[in-house]
Amino acid sequence: MKSIIAASLAFAAFALPALADEVWSTPVGDVIYEDDLTTGEAVLSFPTGDPEIRSMAYFTGMAGVFTGRTYFEGVWTEPEVGDACAVAIADPRTGEPRHNWGRIQIVFTEPDFPGGWVAMRGSCFDTPDQFLVGKPVTAQ
Repeated sequence: MKSIIAASLAFAAFALPALADEVWSTPVGDVIYEDDLTTGEAVLSFPTGDPEIRSMAYFTGMAGVFTGRTYFEGVWTEPEVGDACAVAIADPRTGEPRHNWGRIQIVFTEPDFPGGWVAMRGSCFDTPDQFLVGKPVTAQ
């Protein structure tokens, strides 16, 4: 009986992707699926120029979606580095005010896990104009 339970648990571990197991390789470093918020946002972290700081992206409606992914919008935030934007927003995860933020969009190139994507971001209220391509990191 124990072996059946162990086998079932092992199978279940492979049936659905774990959030922290979803990682994409990009030209600027790895992007990690960090968490799902109860408000429906998927939380991804992106590298910045400083290895101690990661940008956080919150994609509306993407929480728990691992099949049929297409296009999602949201916002990104980073810890304060001067006053980048005249208006602060509340960080969706922490509630802290952030002046370093902007809009972000992600388009999946394959609809199911693991799939690649193209993300576009802009600063503050600007139209997204910075592009980043992510390729899934999978076990070899």
